[in-house]
Parts: sequence; C-alpha cells; structure tokens
Amino acid sequence: MLTRRQSRLLEMLLNNVQGVTGAKLAEYLEVSSRTVRNEVSEINRIWESGSVIKSSRQRGYFIETADMESVKDYFLSEGHGRTEVAVSDRGWMILGMVLKTGQADIFDIGDELALSEPAMYKEISRFQKKLMAEYQSGLLKMSGDKLWIDEDEAKLRRTLFRIIKNETQNRVHNYSWFLRTFLYDDFDKEEYGWMEKLVKEYFDSRLIQISDDGLYMAVSAVYITIVRNYQNHSAPETEKAELAGEELTGFFEYLKAQGIKLGSGDIRILGGLLHGFKMTSDISPEGRISGLSVQILEDFCHDVMEKYHFDLWQSKEFYDNILIHIEYMMRRLETGYEVKNPILNDVKKQYPYAYEISMLMASIIYRYKNCYIQDDEISFIAIFVEHFLENVNQKLKAVIISSTRFSVNSIVSSWLQTNFQNQIEVEALLPKHNLEKYLEEHQVDLIISIMDTYVHPSVATFRMDGIPNQYTLTAVNALIHKIRMNYRFREMIKVYFNKESIRIYREKTEFEQVILDLSEALKQEDCIFDVREFAEDVLQREVNYPTFIGDWFMLPHPLVTFAKKTAIGAAVLKQPLRMQEKEIQLIFLLAMERKQNEQFGVLFELFRHIAGDRQAVRRLAAVETAEEFADVLIQISGSLELYKG
Repeated sequence: MLTRRQSRLLEMLLNNVQGVTGAKLAEYLEVSSRTVRNEVSEINRIWESGSVIKSSRQRGYFIETADMESVKDYFLSEGHGRTEVAVSDRGWMILGMVLKTGQADIFDIGDELALSEPAMYKEISRFQKKLMAEYQSGLLKMSGDKLWIDEDEAKLRRTLFRIIKNETQNRVHNYSWFLRTFLYDDFDKEEYGWMEKLVKEYFDSRLIQISDDGLYMAVSAVYITIVRNYQNHSAPETEKAELAGEELTGFFEYLKAQGIKLGSGDIRILGGLLHGFKMTSDISPEGRISGLSVQILEDFCHDVMEKYHFDLWQSKEFYDNILIHIEYMMRRLETGYEVKNPILNDVKKQYPYAYEISMLMASIIYRYKNCYIQDDEISFIAIFVEHFLENVNQKLKAVIISSTRFSVNSIVSSWLQTNFQNQIEVEALLPKHNLEKYLEEHQVDLIISIMDTYVHPSVATFRMDGIPNQYTLTAVNALIHKIRMNYRFREMIKVYFNKESIRIYREKTEFEQVILDLSEALKQEDCIFDVREFAEDVLQREVNYPTFIGDWFMLPHPLVTFAKKTAIGAAVLKQPLRMQEKEIQLIFLLAMERKQNEQFGVLFELFRHIAGDRQAVRRLAAVETAEEFADVLIQISGSLELYKG
C-alpha cells in the first residue's frame, strides 16, 4: 500500500500527462527535491508491474500511456484511501460518518480514526472553520459528545456538490475515494462504474465534448443523489422541477429510461449544478445564449477598445467562443458553482497583460449582478484574451520616417516596442524620399514621422517631436483608437449594406414607395419575414414618431416588427422628398433583430455624424451606383471624428 504522499505524487502525474518537473512536485508535496526522488524510487520498487514512473530532462517525471490504466485502477481499487487517512482528510472522513444517519457519537468516530478525545474536538473545530470559510456552511454541528447535520436536504446536497467540485478539481481520478468518504459504507464500486458508463454513453451519443472534470462531477452528483435516497434522506418534492433548457430535460429522461429513480426534488437540485455544464453539442450565439451574456460581452469589447484599443469584434470565431464561455460563467455564478482554475498562478505569471485586460470583466459583472466574480474566472477569460493577442489581433502596420540621428531612431523604435508590442508592427525605418515607393508595394496603416513637418495626405500620420513622453503615449493611443474604429466602421458597412439593397432614385418618387421597394429588397436578401407587415409598421411609426435626423436624412425603422437578420436598405434621392419642411436626400431603412447588437449602436453614431455634415450628405447623394455608394460611405467614415465613447 502506498503512503498518502506517494498517492498524491502519482495523482499529480496522472493529471499532468506531459510530465512534471521535480521542482514542481517538491513544491506541490511541500518536501525537498531529494525526498521526491526517494518517493519515486520507492513507488517504482513496490509497484507490481515494475517501474511505473519514468523521467527525462525534457519532460521531468511522467507516466507512460501504456501504464495509465493500471494507475487509474489503483485509485479506483477498494483498498485505496481508507487504510491511511491523511491529516488534511480527517474532516471529510468525520463528515462522511455523520452524513449516513444524520448524527453520530464523537467517541465512536474517535475510536475508528484512532484519535483521542481532545484530538477529536480539535479536529472537528478545525473542520467546522474550514466549511464556514470555504463554503459558507455550518452544516456540521457539535454539542457535548454528539455531532449532527444542521441543513435541509436540498441545501446539504448543494453543499456536497460544491465540495466535490472544488476538492477534486485537481484530483479527477480520486473522485471514487472522495465519494467513499462522503457516502461511507454505502459506496459501491461496481454501481459507480455502471453510472459512469451510462453518463459517458449519453454524452458520446450526442457528440457532446465534456472534460474529465465535468464527466466525473456529473456522475458523482447523480450517484450522491441516488445513495442519499437509499439512505432515506429524500429531497423535498416540488410541483414541477424548473429546468433551464431542453438539454437538461433530455439528460434526466435518459437516466429515468435506464431505471434510475429521480424525483422532482432530485432533478431540481441536480439541474442547478448541471445548468453550468455544456449539455449540448450545438450551442451557439443564435441558440441558448442569454441576452445578459451578450450584453456583458458587448460591454467588455467596448471597454477593451476604449482602454486598450484592441478590437475584439474583429474575429467572429473568437467572439462566439468567448460568448459561450461567458454564458456558462454566468450560469455558474448564478447557481453558486464557480470553478477553480488549477493554473491560476501560471496565467497571472505568464500572461500578465491579458490578465490585466480581463480584469475589466470584474466591474462589468458587478454592475449587473452586484457581486464580484472569482479570480479563477477572470483567469479563464485571460486565456481567451491571450489567444486573441497572439493569434487573432491584427497589429497596425507602421513605418517610421527616420531621422538623420541614429540615436533618435533607436529611442523611438525601442519605445514603440515597449509600449505597443501588441498593437503596432514596425515594418520599416525609411528616409522620407523612399516612402511613396514603399507605399506602392506595401499596406501601411500608420506613419510615425520623426520629422516635424511631414504629414501624409491619405495614411494616418503621427508626428513625434523629440523624445517620447507620457503625452506622446496618450496621443499615439488616441490615434490607434481612431484607426481601429474607422476599420470597424468599414467592416460593419460591408456587413450591413448589401449592394442589392441600395436604390438610386433619379426621378421623383413617394416616401411610401421607397419604403416598399427597400422592404422588398431586404426580403429578397432573406433579412425580413414579410414585406407588407414590415413596411406597414415602418410607415405607421413615421406617423407618430418621425425618424428625421437633420434636414436631409431619415432613419426609418419598425416600431414592433423584428427582422430575421440585421441589415440596412439605402435610398439615394436625386430629386429630394419634401417632408415636414425638410429636403430628404438620403433614407436608410433599418431592419433589426430582436437580440442586442452593440455594433448597430456604433453605426448610429456614424449616421448622426453624416446627418450633421452637409458635405457628407452631398457626396452620398451624388453617387451613381450601389458600389460607389458603399465606397463613399467607407471614405466618409474614415474622415470623420467618430465614437468618443
């Protein structure tokens, strides 16, 4: 039989298949590196099939794939876990003994654990403090020589689920030992194995990818429920178990079909835990994502753009993936089953910039839920942000118009690398006379000129006077923000303005006809459901709530009718429509989905600026084709001072 420390060492290697260095094992076990070497030698000596732990300079200590199953079998064996109770696990053993009947004699427990009366009282007191500090639970009560459970069954099970979730976060293959502790003599290895097989088959048959953590947590929660019922600790029944989503209903129907008896109270409690699990293979932003999650992500993207000038919207794949993560993060927050991140400290150490950006999420969550999310959850967001910075973020391509002084060039280049390494890629250091030829052959987003007087007519230019300082840092950030926002406008215009939905009216026409024509165009692009219903809603709104913006521009849209897909139809009126003493030359008809869309709000900012700029209206009114209209709109978006936040 291995000692508790040797078991922990094996467990660490089992959960880190790539290997663990001796230094990390020593830190984890709180021993010296020499002790780690001795323990590894001892494990290999007594292991039945020979040396199970290998080592190399590249990987450190590791278990080969071929030996993984035998190690897992060891942790699932009947003999493991009871013969030697570590000091840190005594509390769980005591709790397990009390849970079965709801009460127990302190002296009887002391006899089984070979602890004196003073040691038992000290151990119980320590464990009660742990439960209160880490789980805000006073479930274990003590009076005289008696211990009892002081929580109703629903609250007790939720506490047990949280304990299982947290205490086994880094010990996936030790779930069975932990369950034996909780369930004491009512744990059945074969029954647990059968339950694990059933749950795994459910996820596999529906092509749902679930982590080892998630799988074992789901199995353990269902198994705890069944055994608590066997022990006559039934959860209170409810008229109807409130489940969030059909995926949970399907899971419980599957379990019932296998002969597992679950009451409405059981389902309600289990549903609270599993609501934070990904129980379907087809979740998408268009499916089961809540409006709150969308709003939180939109706020986060906005704040990141404002403070750090990164456009998280630029990648739909990134946006959709982090949105799904936020949805489940919010579910965990609402149900009290937040997760621990085993690599929290590594994330902080290796990705400090991404972590700092992710801290913006804390204040956003507090604004909506009046509570702060755990550091662990922020670190998960940081992993998404780091991936964005490394693989998705499009750095601005910049060139430096060099000074004749080499030292100044060196200072500026070094300063840009230090302060803008994730935002700017300096492609070249050029004398002024080589710039135009370089621009003919390369895309350039930003010119940084060390020459005081130089400004390029079409490429954003920053003139740097002297050695850069804090003012320079602020000014460059502001220019980067403007460039990125202009790129956002350009991309949004391409998405929402389809050339098939842009109409040029050379002859005089009626407002009602324009709305009908544009509605028909939107229907042909499959953006709205019904032409007549949509157009009538738009016209009725104009009677009561006119959508004039300025004297030449209108933004009509329905009052109650939503669209299949957000889009914009545009009309250019060569012969202006005279409406309420205004000469309307441009009409943008808006079709909007029911869901929140922050990008559309940004476009409203562009429309507002166009409406107030007579020259911009004239430029758009002068176009002759739909293609020219889109090009001019993009040019206008790049020339205006937009989106101040």
